[in-house]
Amino acid sequence: MADKEHLVGLGRTQSALLRLLLRNKAGLTVDGIAEGLGVTRTAVNQHLAALVREGYVMRRAVAVATGGRPGRLYALTERGAHLFPKNYDLFSLKALEALIETLGPEGVNTALERLGRTLAKDLAARLEGLPLRERVSIIAEALQEMGFDAEETATAEPTPAITAYNCVYHALARAHPDVCRLDLAFLRAASGTEVDHAACMARGDNECRFRFRAAKPENSA
Repeated sequence: MADKEHLVGLGRTQSALLRLLLRNKAGLTVDGIAEGLGVTRTAVNQHLAALVREGYVMRRAVAVATGGRPGRLYALTERGAHLFPKNYDLFSLKALEALIETLGPEGVNTALERLGRTLAKDLAARLEGLPLRERVSIIAEALQEMGFDAEETATAEPTPAITAYNCVYHALARAHPDVCRLDLAFLRAASGTEVDHAACMARGDNECRFRFRAAKPENSA
């Protein structure tokens, strides 16, 4: 089998084993894997044990024609499939450009902000009645679940902030900075306050930082 780039965190043989399962969705036996990789059954079993433990491969029993002891197939899990590169950036960029051509820039901006507010509705029950700092802490957890490496961070101001050290659509935001409207709409709707975009990786900063302003009293001028 031709040597290909290793999957992140895995060696050559385990990467090749997962690629073999990717191309054989129904699953393979230990013998089938050994034949496909050109290695021994013992080596296959050792690698499978590690990959099953990590959740990249699953075992499943299958009936045999002779009616004897069930056989065993190994197949790729969804977690294992996620190890393979995916060109989401290209698709997202082309999709956004098509939307801009159809709806116009303002129409797309409106749609992005609406999407951000819709995402915030999923948090409404968890945030209701909480003080701002507790809301921000939960919002940071929600961003983590969305794929951001985000945390609540201290600032010189009395109001809280969130720092994200990655952007889940960095290439898209660099090409079309208005994509950040989605994040801001989400954060504003979820927190119930105005949010300042103090730093942005799409603008060349090292991280994205969002500062939450304390809500003004209703009777303030």
